Amino acid sequence: MNVWAISDLHLSLARPERRERYAERWRDHVTRIETNWRQTVRADDLVLLPGDVSMARNHRDLQPDLKWLDQLPGTKVLAPGNHDLWWNDVEKIRPMLRRSLRAVDGDAVAFGGVVVAGARAASLPREEPTAAESTEIDRAFATAQAAIEAAAKLRTDARQPLYVLWHYPPFDPFGRPGPWIELFEEHGVSGCVYGHLHTQDQWSRAVQGLRGKVRYHCVAADAVGFRPLRVSV
Repeated sequence: MNVWAISDLHLSLARPERRERYAERWRDHVTRIETNWRQTVRADDLVLLPGDVSMARNHRDLQPDLKWLDQLPGTKVLAPGNHDLWWNDVEKIRPMLRRSLRAVDGDAVAFGGVVVAGARAASLPREEPTAAESTEIDRAFATAQAAIEAAAKLRTDARQPLYVLWHYPPFDPFGRPGPWIELFEEHGVSGCVYGHLHTQDQWSRAVQGLRGKVRYHCVAADAVGFRPLRVSV
């Protein structure tokens, strides 16, 4: 089984929008993702989607996006991003997910010998955080703790791969670690996949590859050429 990841699909099939107004590279991005996905992902593979899955604002508009995802090969694990306004509570999300879809937010799931944890992350500011930003960072850290604890209960041994879905970059724009990095190290996280970044300047400064004991991947759709990135360890 291969493990793949891609973030920031920004699906909007119920109310199509022209995303190329943000950048020309987004033209026909849904068709390009599907073509690339079908060329690489097999039915028994696992695909990680760390946030900004859909631009839908309610569960009704979300349904075409979930149907599209379900029809693609592989089992998919979703975590929320800042644009997933339809995502309220993970326990309310799970009953409406299609056969091949899973969801994590402050907890974890196991599939095919792999454990996947996820949490609604927080953005790390360039400067000293404001009181509101500190509150968001504390909340994200607590959710990360809950997700890692849930993952620990699912792992059969410390060698079992553990991936974390974390929408925002886990390091700040200067490469300084967020408070959750130590948590990832202590609990033997194999890989962390994230997105949110959409410019060449951001991609060039993003922490990628092995840092400490954890391997990090920025998998925003436009950063990876609108094709799932293989992240198996």
